[in-house]
Amino acid sequence: MADNRSKSEPIKISVDPVKTPTMAVDSYLISSNEHLLTFSFMQMIPLQNQQQIVARVALTRTQAKELAKNLEDHIQKFEI
Repeated sequence: MADNRSKSEPIKISVDPVKTPTMAVDSYLISSNEHLLTFSFMQMIPLQNQQQIVARVALTRTQAKELAKNLEDHIQKFEI
């Protein structure tokens, strides 16, 4: 994602696996309004006909377009 930092100044990224676990999802919903697209990621609840939202992410249209382009690029790399 673009920001106002110069290209020579790297951004440090850290992940605390306790606070930010990686979760597999079974499905997702996308909702939107004039300002944001909201992605809701869900997991099936075992032995029930129900899904639970485990994460929600809201992006601007510009961020969503950038995400879509990056997803397409990554998917193409896996399909080679």
